Amino acid sequence: MMTPILALLALTAVADAQFITWFGDSCPRVPTKENFDIVPYMGRWYELSKYPNSFQNGECGTAIYRLEADNTVTVNNTQIKDDGSSDTVIGQARDDPDSDIPGRLQVRFSSFQPWGSYWVVDTDYDNYSIVYSCNYFLVNRVEFLWILARDRALPAGTMSSILQKIESYGIDSTKLVDTVQDPAICVK
Repeated sequence: MMTPILALLALTAVADAQFITWFGDSCPRVPTKENFDIVPYMGRWYELSKYPNSFQNGECGTAIYRLEADNTVTVNNTQIKDDGSSDTVIGQARDDPDSDIPGRLQVRFSSFQPWGSYWVVDTDYDNYSIVYSCNYFLVNRVEFLWILARDRALPAGTMSSILQKIESYGIDSTKLVDTVQDPAICVK
């Protein structure tokens, strides 16, 4: 019974993600932000770079996080599509109930969707955040990676330090694609 379930999960991952490694190594052991504090993490974040994926194919990506009374987080992700229209999806995040490691969260955008990993690898809360997710399904590894910032750009030195940190964890930063954050086309 377990094999069909794992196969279904692997196929579901293939349908939803574009960065997949087949018959490769398992996920790298990646630490999360020590003593992660959800409260200062709330607010607007701009997506600067990401691993390509099927659900974020627009530009000007932003995420707005709002802490709710029940300690869940409302997630408002918005992007501008090629035709200039705005595309928004509302989701929910929470602490991973199976982990006591700070910064290991879960996110989903439908009550019918399983919870996905959202690991805050590092953040200074005021400038940048590195978010990573990796799931290994027996024959494939599905990864997501985002570099977020409080502004539409980061100084080159900061971005260089972030990329070095990503590489030091065994995550391939060369597969990141930049997200356009040009104020001329991005609606605030």
